[in-house]
Amino acid sequence: MSTFGENAHSTKWIPIKNLSVVWATAQREFNERHASKIASSFDPDLFDTLVVTLPNGDGIYHVVDGQHRMAAIRSLYGEEEQVPCRVVSAKDPARAAVIFDKINTGRRLPSGIEKFRVRVTAGAETEVAINKVVSMLGYRIDASPDANCIRATAALINVHNVFGLEVLRETLSTIRTTWRDDKGATEGPIIEGFGSLIGEHRGHLDWKRLREKTALNYTPGRLLGQAKADKETLGGRLADGIRRVLIRNYNQGLRAGKLGE
Repeated sequence: MSTFGENAHSTKWIPIKNLSVVWATAQREFNERHASKIASSFDPDLFDTLVVTLPNGDGIYHVVDGQHRMAAIRSLYGEEEQVPCRVVSAKDPARAAVIFDKINTGRRLPSGIEKFRVRVTAGAETEVAINKVVSMLGYRIDASPDANCIRATAALINVHNVFGLEVLRETLSTIRTTWRDDKGATEGPIIEGFGSLIGEHRGHLDWKRLREKTALNYTPGRLLGQAKADKETLGGRLADGIRRVLIRNYNQGLRAGKLGE
């Protein structure tokens, strides 16, 4: 047998009553709210195998990873319910802590683009609607530096959630017609900055003026630089700085119809 085979874990179904966090210092603190959330939205197809150590003298397996899933199953089905467990060869809290640490720091979390694409495939209402608008305007969700690609999925979702799908469409359309071939135009703060300006003032905007004045005085890079200076002075997020700079630029030379910051 190979060295790996000699040290490999085993997988078995173990009753909840035989599972516990024996060594609390080798685990994160228990969060009842998190366990309740898992229970309230329980889906057996999403249940990950628990990681446990070898049993102690009382037949109890220490739960290295999965204590909140264990608690959720206990609340739903009771102590006799069995759950799938990966039994590792650890026998002491030090080794259990090392395994816990490596499990929870070694995982690569999915990127925003990956999560967005998966949710589109899964039929998630928000992501599907946003993706349709993005595609309709000639963009696509992608990490490529191409001018037609948008990486800032969180910004798209934020504008949609705060102001709605139509404002998001107007935002991307305005950015597209202002800087059609500039790959820096779809940075997250620019999308959110335009989105908040349009969401707050769309009923009073001269759209042609907004596009032309912005394009005349700013590239996306210069706009971001000015917004950073504005943020240092007035605070808030970089997107707030974008909005304020855009409004001041729009208002310049106007006697009537000025936008409020």
